[in-house]
Amino acid sequence: MFNSMLIMDDDEFICYNLKKYFGAKGFDVRIAYTGKSGIELCQRTPMDMVLLDLKLPDMNGLDVLKAIKSDSPGTGVIIITAYGDVEIAVKAIQIKADNFVLKPIDLERLEAMVDKSLESYRTQAEVHYLKRKVSRLEGSTLLKMLRQPEEVYHAIRLLADNSSTNVMILGETGTGKGLVANTIHELSNRRNGQFVEINCAGLSSELLESELFGHEKGAFTDAKAFKRGLLEIANGGSVFLDEIGEMSLSVQAKLLKVIEKKNFRRLGGTTNIEVDVRIMAATNTDLERAVKENRFRKDLYFRLNVMPISLPPLRGRSEDILPLANIFLEDFKRLFVKDVSGISPEAEAMLLYYPWPGNVRELRNVIERAVLLCEDSVIKTIDLPDNLRRRKISPKLPTEENWLLETMERRHLERVLAACNNNRSKAAEILRIHRSTLIKKIKKYSLQS
Repeated sequence: MFNSMLIMDDDEFICYNLKKYFGAKGFDVRIAYTGKSGIELCQRTPMDMVLLDLKLPDMNGLDVLKAIKSDSPGTGVIIITAYGDVEIAVKAIQIKADNFVLKPIDLERLEAMVDKSLESYRTQAEVHYLKRKVSRLEGSTLLKMLRQPEEVYHAIRLLADNSSTNVMILGETGTGKGLVANTIHELSNRRNGQFVEINCAGLSSELLESELFGHEKGAFTDAKAFKRGLLEIANGGSVFLDEIGEMSLSVQAKLLKVIEKKNFRRLGGTTNIEVDVRIMAATNTDLERAVKENRFRKDLYFRLNVMPISLPPLRGRSEDILPLANIFLEDFKRLFVKDVSGISPEAEAMLLYYPWPGNVRELRNVIERAVLLCEDSVIKTIDLPDNLRRRKISPKLPTEENWLLETMERRHLERVLAACNNNRSKAAEILRIHRSTLIKKIKKYSLQS
């Protein structure tokens, strides 16, 4: 929990009031009247948040800030300063202070700053925690392929820690829905149970029902032997239902009963079988529309859609294309024992220009093929599939400022943001990119929004 706070100020009245205010908000508040004592306290007991006055009796506040951030980069620091020292406070922001507040202190405004800073550090800590956990999984490709917005990492961690919650994973084909489901399972306390996967689109209603619930001998014409279903096999673990939007209404009704009653009967059976399984479902179809058209049960939809995870398409996060391509390149050159050191600029341009309808899966397949075909030290355009090479790209990249990709992207972002009255969520929807990707680009280009 992020609730430890250090107040560094030589004004006892300010320290008393701040401690009283934030103590009532649930913070464990410490006080240091000098820079040296505050730094020593942070070294002994790392703080979540430091409220630092720039004017301390023994040290320059900027030096104190540098010392705190050097020892503990994850500690939030908000500068307390007088009006005449705003220029110094701005320098403090450049040294990684989170914000600054002017005297006399507006306590509600300061509280909002503290909450915002701690929320940012909390999200970073959760992402780092998840990455450390994922990196310990067998096969580090899981971590490498999960290049997703921080919101996705946050959702994965929450769902891994709450293994009774069913999961809905949304996204186009090839965005890694199965990979995310498997990662949630491996990080949860169900990891010792089975993770079973079935594609609902690839089976008839009768066969899907038999696969999920199993059957007794003689239950139907071809039931020549007893068979356990996947739900029974996965008891204590997880069942991943890919393309659940293709499941028939009759099977949906039986699945809903499993979720609600925690039991089912095999086809042709008379005995209830108790199961404890987590249901994880994925789809690339609009289930809300399917519910309205009576093609998907509303009650099952709400049972599954407790905390959905939405995976953005690869074309909406173009900054990940080349990093992912190089990850796959490293994997396949080891697998095929080939000395391929990289990708030529021309081939990289083709990878960036292509819209990737098959998303990460398609990119992985393209790089696998390219490594197999490559007869040089780098992958060239000749090693890429025809559908990539057929797309017309000028062999000479223009050098004029107005034709630079970054310049064009910046101008396009400005126009879209202006059209949306700087509503970032709406702009991200129009651009078909994740909101976190848009925010990164806004920061990259220093756009005012």
